[in-house]
Amino acid sequence: QLELTKHAINGDKVFCSLAKSPGRKREQASLEAHRRYIDIQYVISGKEEMGYKPVAECRHEKEAYNPEKDITFFKDSPDRWIEVPAGSFIIFFPQDAHAPSIGNTEIHKAVVKVELTASNL
Repeated sequence: QLELTKHAINGDKVFCSLAKSPGRKREQASLEAHRRYIDIQYVISGKEEMGYKPVAECRHEKEAYNPEKDITFFKDSPDRWIEVPAGSFIIFFPQDAHAPSIGNTEIHKAVVKVELTASNL
């Protein structure tokens, strides 16, 4: 019932973004990775599939790292696809490239971002 926007939990250290979007096809998705935050992606409704590949195995950068948005995109294809049904979550660390929002239905999800700091490494 919360608004589809960013919600601060602990300022920029921990926050949650809520979104609803139509699922897309595998070939429309790009692998992405983050350096500053851990992603905890919780599917509220719909069924999502996410591509995965270790960042260390990604060889073709699509967009260089953007520190303001904490994101890098890759042209590489995922090594595997993971089904994440409603009521389930998946966690991605900086070493995990992922291609989210794959599905045939509308996907309602919460993405909790947890900042990596020296105290929680």
